[in-house]
Amino acid sequence: YFVACGTAMHAGLVAKNIFEKLCHIPTEVDIASEFRYRDPIVDEHTLCVFIRQSGETADTLACLRKVKDDGIDTLSIVNVVGSSIARESKYVMYTKAGCEISVATTKAYSAQLTIFAILTLYLINNKYILDEINEIPTLLENLINKDYKSIAKEIYKDKNIFYIGRGVDYSICMEGALKLKEISYINCVAYQAGELKHGTISLIEKNTPVIAVSTDCDLIEKTISNIKEVKSRGAKVIFVTNQNICNDFYDFKIEIPEVNQILQSILTIVPLQILAYEVAKLNGCDIDKPRNLAKSVTVE
Repeated sequence: YFVACGTAMHAGLVAKNIFEKLCHIPTEVDIASEFRYRDPIVDEHTLCVFIRQSGETADTLACLRKVKDDGIDTLSIVNVVGSSIARESKYVMYTKAGCEISVATTKAYSAQLTIFAILTLYLINNKYILDEINEIPTLLENLINKDYKSIAKEIYKDKNIFYIGRGVDYSICMEGALKLKEISYINCVAYQAGELKHGTISLIEKNTPVIAVSTDCDLIEKTISNIKEVKSRGAKVIFVTNQNICNDFYDFKIEIPEVNQILQSILTIVPLQILAYEVAKLNGCDIDKPRNLAKSVTVE
């Protein structure tokens, strides 16, 4: 079980995708505020993993204490050394992302994805990909230095923005939507691309921004089919992909490097994070300290 809140929960969703696909370990992701009230099915063969940047979040800490009382093994993945969650867990892995001042977490999330990638490599006993990890900092720097301002100018005045993706890309969409909504105050929602025809597509009209993410070769044809559906209804499509695809089903394309699937999400999220930053900046928002939010939620 991955137990977390907000951005950390989205990191858990990415981990669930790669754990189940590559390690064949049944994995559940739970929101901490719900976990301890729903009698989760855990036993002595279960590992509960608690993910937090601060290590002090009240909901997550309460869940940790509950499963400890039941004799369940616990592992915390936290950034702050010596925090409550770290101290009270049986095992702890520190993300070592450094002090993060901004309320809207970015580098801590990226560090959590990296931890999960490394865990996956050891679980499948494949250390050759570790060499590829050494290339990630350079690839990240190149992505960060790209110009996203022109795309931000196309969407910063909109009131509703949709994100769509399949598989692990849907998990990335959830985090991208959260980042944009919490620092720009624009209503953003992420949907599974395959669910569009089950109701969501009724919200698409002329010039509705749709940010579509597709990095999984096994799913890209299906995702493109879904993108064409929203495009035919007038959507303004921003296509984020690691594939060299040129077509008329999108208005803007953000290209990212293609790497091993275990590492791909570490790169995929970066354009969405920076796009959120540029949109918030154009709207004159306080990017580091969004209204009504605190860095660590210490009450339920």
